Amino acid sequence: MTLDWSYPVHTPQEAPLAAGGTTAKAVRKALDYQQAFAEIAGEDPRPLLVLRECAVCNGTDDALLSRSVDNERTFLMARWFHCVKLPVDVLADDHPYRNLFPGGRSEHLFLATRDGAQRVALEGERSRAELWSAMLDVLTADYANDPERVLKGIQRNLDRLDAADQRLGELQSRYDQLLEREGANSGKLKKARQKLAAERAERDALLEEVKAAGDELALRARAPAEQASPENP
Repeated sequence: MTLDWSYPVHTPQEAPLAAGGTTAKAVRKALDYQQAFAEIAGEDPRPLLVLRECAVCNGTDDALLSRSVDNERTFLMARWFHCVKLPVDVLADDHPYRNLFPGGRSEHLFLATRDGAQRVALEGERSRAELWSAMLDVLTADYANDPERVLKGIQRNLDRLDAADQRLGELQSRYDQLLEREGANSGKLKKARQKLAAERAERDALLEEVKAAGDELALRARAPAEQASPENP
């Protein structure tokens, strides 16, 4: 499993022409909170999962993922977020997205509903339970279905998929041994091939169920909401 990150880059507006018809150099400056939030959200309608990289975790997902416990649940829920990664220098005073961390805040990770009305900052060390609870709260706000119910269904199918993979591996081993021992014309080999094909078809069907379950969540139709603001995270 992998996380699908987007890396927003601010494109400054063209500077007005200076005296003599030359173009003045655009000066980098911080956008206000609403502008910055709208830019990183873009056209993606999903809630946001925003990770701020630092010199220690630059190029990794350490601020989100754990090295000591299974991250499967995190990966599964992250599919329903627009995952945004911000660069190391985002806290510089003149960085366009500096004001996404107002009031001196500098959390490595925050979650937000698509309209910015609900924001959850996740600072420092946190338990998996805290992270998953925050992710579910934000997903519940933006999706019409119950994300916990859909998530449990996906996890059940993944367990079944693991069992099917194990059976498939065992059948493949038996088939290979039989082929080596009795040759390609063995009657036993035909039966083993049929069992292998049936198990593979069942495994492929389970995989399609897992993929389809990820699309079960439907975003809520939202009425126009107040703009995101640092006072209304």
